[in-house]
Amino acid sequence: MAGNADSGPFLRSAEPFTYSAPAGPTQTSPHKLNKISNSDARKHGDKFKDNVALDRPLLGASSMGHTILIDFETFENDILRVHPGLIADQALPEELVDHARLVFDKLFSHGASPLEIKIAEEFIKVINAETGGSPLSRHKAAFTGNHTSTDGTPSKVDAGLYSNEQLPVTVKPSTGKLTSGKPDWNNIRLFIEFKRKSTSLDPFDDYEPDDPEASAQTRQAVREQIIHYALDIRNRQHRTCVYALLIIGPEFRLMRFDQSGIIVTKKQNYAEDPRPLLSFLAWFDKVSPEQQGYDPTATLLKEGSRAYKLMDEFAQGQASDMEHAEGSEVPATCTPSEPEAEAATVVEPARSPYNTRQKTKAALAALSNDDESYLDEIELDDEDPRVFKYVREKFGESLEEGWPRYRLEVGEEKRIFLVGKPIWTVSWLFGRGTRGYIALDVKKRRFVFLKDCWRPFYVGIKSEGAYLEILNPGGTKATDVHVPTLITHGDVAGQITMTAQYANYRAAQAKRQKKRRRQNDERPQPSASGGGKEGYMTPSVSAPAAMNVGNADGPSSENDSEAVYRHFTHYRIVTKDVCLPFTAITSSKQLVELLIDCVTAHSLAYTDHRLLHRDVSAGNVIIRPSLSSKITKDGKKKVIWEGVLTDWELAKEIPVRDPSKSETPKEVPRQPERTGTWQFMSVAYVENHPNWPVTVADELESFFHVLLFYAVRLLRHNISNVSTFVADYFDKFTVSGDVKRRCSIAKKMAMNEGIIKVSRWIPLQFEFANGNVHRDLNRMIGNLLKYFKARYQILAWEFRKSQRKCDSAVSGPSDASAPLALPQPSLDTDDRRQIVVLEEIELDESEDEGEPSDQIKTRAELLDGHSAFLAILGNAINLKRSTPKWAPVWPVGPETDVVKDRLPDVYDPRIHASMANKMYTPSAGGTATADPNGAPARKKHRTGDVSEPTQVSIPRQPTRAGTVSGSLGMSLGDS
Repeated sequence: MAGNADSGPFLRSAEPFTYSAPAGPTQTSPHKLNKISNSDARKHGDKFKDNVALDRPLLGASSMGHTILIDFETFENDILRVHPGLIADQALPEELVDHARLVFDKLFSHGASPLEIKIAEEFIKVINAETGGSPLSRHKAAFTGNHTSTDGTPSKVDAGLYSNEQLPVTVKPSTGKLTSGKPDWNNIRLFIEFKRKSTSLDPFDDYEPDDPEASAQTRQAVREQIIHYALDIRNRQHRTCVYALLIIGPEFRLMRFDQSGIIVTKKQNYAEDPRPLLSFLAWFDKVSPEQQGYDPTATLLKEGSRAYKLMDEFAQGQASDMEHAEGSEVPATCTPSEPEAEAATVVEPARSPYNTRQKTKAALAALSNDDESYLDEIELDDEDPRVFKYVREKFGESLEEGWPRYRLEVGEEKRIFLVGKPIWTVSWLFGRGTRGYIALDVKKRRFVFLKDCWRPFYVGIKSEGAYLEILNPGGTKATDVHVPTLITHGDVAGQITMTAQYANYRAAQAKRQKKRRRQNDERPQPSASGGGKEGYMTPSVSAPAAMNVGNADGPSSENDSEAVYRHFTHYRIVTKDVCLPFTAITSSKQLVELLIDCVTAHSLAYTDHRLLHRDVSAGNVIIRPSLSSKITKDGKKKVIWEGVLTDWELAKEIPVRDPSKSETPKEVPRQPERTGTWQFMSVAYVENHPNWPVTVADELESFFHVLLFYAVRLLRHNISNVSTFVADYFDKFTVSGDVKRRCSIAKKMAMNEGIIKVSRWIPLQFEFANGNVHRDLNRMIGNLLKYFKARYQILAWEFRKSQRKCDSAVSGPSDASAPLALPQPSLDTDDRRQIVVLEEIELDESEDEGEPSDQIKTRAELLDGHSAFLAILGNAINLKRSTPKWAPVWPVGPETDVVKDRLPDVYDPRIHASMANKMYTPSAGGTATADPNGAPARKKHRTGDVSEPTQVSIPRQPTRAGTVSGSLGMSLGDS
């Protein structure tokens, strides 16, 4: 019988953790800038093609510093909660233990080092034995090391435990032996990796308990391999944790993975004593799926079930499905066609999702299975039941053959949603683990967007849904605040990562041990104290007495400022609209209009609620098609597009400045690390974080970078190689003397000089198909750059002034609470958007390094608010403007000046991340506050005689001749 999960010295806390930032000037949580997602930055694109050579090193690098090494006894007591231990708990038959010892002793006799496949064969025979007893009754082990899975996943894990009903191998009638099968990532319960006896194949180092991640290349490769296996399971299943077994010759390690890190045991010889390993397998065989690491709020759908068929039914296209192009006209009301209306009365499964919405509960009950009665709980509303064609098509694509389908519960009401393959996932194991789905709302029979993630669990950090409730109360579609429309959200069943809590707990024990030793040192001692490093308890040694003392007051939710493991809680959020990426635009004017919507949402969030988004990036601006409220004379409605600013999970309420004080209130970090998409961060923020908080000016600069990113990809211009430009401007970086990663030289020059050059002498210029210059777009970008240049002139001057005063602290940007007043807005030709008229400010463009002129100061101060930025965008597309004197020329109606994506699909930002990874090795010299590889402070960087920023050399990426199709992005943040 399994041990009591509620007993034991290590007690887990259900409360958010309080992070105490280190003393100093830090005002925001540091970024770890080299993490990369294999998914498109816009989070709506296709995943990059798997490339193990690129993926695994990046995966391994992003997970450095996330391992806790403990002994087997501590693992079974503290992690598995089995007391007094697994051996006593399972009481295995002696016949089984003796047989296993005999087999393993023969396998490794006289120092033999058999190959991995031989070890695997004998090991699996022992634990699957039909005679003499087996530790497994509900499960069987399957060898799958010779094949990849049928679903295209490239990983070939050696073996795994599967339930008896889901074993991916067959039995040979002639011998009764199990054949070699293919991995089934949908159903594998625990994975097993075999290695021959060799230190070079052990990814962990028992002799370095404080730094157990081995650094030798071959050992790192094994670690990257097993992390990749855990990631494959995490991406296909819904887990709270993943257990694994690493066999290295005659020794083994147990591993437990969650979103915060790995807990791994020290090596133990199972050939000499197989009882501990067999006892663990027997325990795993008997415990519930939840104890094995499965999420009880996610239910795997069986093929052929009602829910499974319902998803297939809703994926079928309907005559009522609408085109989504802006300006398209559709009937104002939905009337089912005659065949559809007749089908609505049929009791059998209908082919029409629209008709399914019309079925009565009695009709559905005719199809009901006892365990699927939730499908009968339907609450239809009066909203238009039609959907845009692209939404249904994307949902159909998510029902990929071989990919598991799940029933998920969301929110306090446990509302049910059905999902297939996520449209995007993150590609590193540790962190938020975000997955985005086009889901089917069972209650409303509608398509919705569902995000499943693990959000930071700290005091003061709200969930994304809480921010959407502030911005869009009641879940109504506000006309001004262009944010997602919330349906439901909530933390999932109190699921909190254990690894971070355990790391925090052990750090607290070490501090208590240090305090106890200090107290003992102050007392007269009869003899000298024993060896060991003074002030620290060796983390790999089980110390029950110290742990009991440390837990005397119950579980702690006080986070140690030195801990590097982030606390997460499982979270799901559902929003109403399934949106389009910005790559769907059809004209340059449309791009500007949609960006205005997003900046307006940002402005209202800040001015009305003091909220800053803090992750403005290409992936977080999306398009929401909808039907206009107006009906034309011929009884139709037009499709309108709105820009939406999404992903508010990193938002933060900015403290209000006290008018009686001259200083801006200091912000306080709420967690040890935060993430974001660094290519779109402002130069000033990247250069100065974590000592500067994000400001409005930083976010507006991010909006500019987003505008530029889509413009160079989708519009005509004089850039000869877009891949090179994107690499130079967005993906490259510099490294300075403090071993800190900084922005690219191209981005810095654009902000400091107020111009973007495509060559040494030629500035960036956008054009029309006939070769004419796109004057309005060029002028708009030029005006925005003038404002950013003014800001950086002020920042440079403030820095020089502080240096003259011998003040080590660099002055921050001006307070954003009091932007300069601008004229009231006037209506544009599109009455859904408003623009303002901005008076031109003539500047003194001299190169004098003295105090900037009042005009420059004024222009820089205007970036502390949104009005000037919105005015520049709005005036550029305003057909009624008075200045400049020429009439604006933009595509109108169905006209387009958009080209196929100029960033080719062979462009791969993983190459750039690999270069970054090689620059930051754990073998190092100095120590920085935040290691770009995600390592804790104890991990060292490489340092050298580097006094000036150096541009990282990236090999030129291939470009397909005559091809400009394909889409790609570069999300380096933890989404």
